[in-house]
Amino acid sequence: MAEGMKSALELALERTEHVRKTIQEEGLALTAAQREQLAELEREYSAKIAEKDVMLQTELRAVYLRYPPAEAHALAEELRQKFLEDKRKLMDEKEAKAARIRQSEKARGSLS
Repeated sequence: MAEGMKSALELALERTEHVRKTIQEEGLALTAAQREQLAELEREYSAKIAEKDVMLQTELRAVYLRYPPAEAHALAEELRQKFLEDKRKLMDEKEAKAARIRQSEKARGSLS
């Protein structure tokens, strides 16, 4: 009975192979060029978001120095909401570009 049992390693390898085959069959595998484009896109948008965050922190410091506490809190909340809105837009923009990158090879592959 013990001979018929598979080790955790064997089970994991089988699952990995199954996932690999599924990815290949469904055309979900990315080319090296696509992976590089996606990595560059991630770096670009991470930098954009980080820049917005630094600007937010600078603006928040200025608000708290310039206005009375109650007014500063309200202005700070507006700035934070604007930052979150901008960040959401950037993330949506990044995801749309990433989807186009992922689709670009599928379109070429289906034409071949």
